[in-house]
Order: sequence, then C-alpha cells, then structure tokens
Amino acid sequence: MADTAATWFLKSESGQPLGQVYRTAADALPAVGSRVEGVGEVVRFKELGSTCAMRRFEVVVRAAA
Repeated sequence: MADTAATWFLKSESGQPLGQVYRTAADALPAVGSRVEGVGEVVRFKELGSTCAMRRFEVVVRAAA
C-alpha cells in the first residue's frame, strides 16, 4: 500500500455504506460516470479532509445492474 494516494468511502444512492477502496496516484480522483469494478457507476463525490497525506473521498455509486 506504499503507492496508495487516496481512499474512497463508497455509499449507495440511499446512503448505505458499500465499503472502501484504495487508489494509487494515477486513479486517485473520482469522476462522475466512471465505474468502480464490482460496485457500480460514480454519480457524485465530495472530498473529505485528508489524513496522513492521503486524500479521502465520499463516493456515491449507482449499483451495477
């Protein structure tokens, strides 16, 4: 995990927690419309305060159909 640059805290559109994923610098920033493998499509996100030089995001996803 030495190359981890961000943590995404995943939530459903109804606010249910879906877990978290770690991202490298190359894919640290979420983008609306991108896909989280095995979870769904990013519909919105917001950056949370960083900790220990790692960026954190709350990422809302629409479940994969």
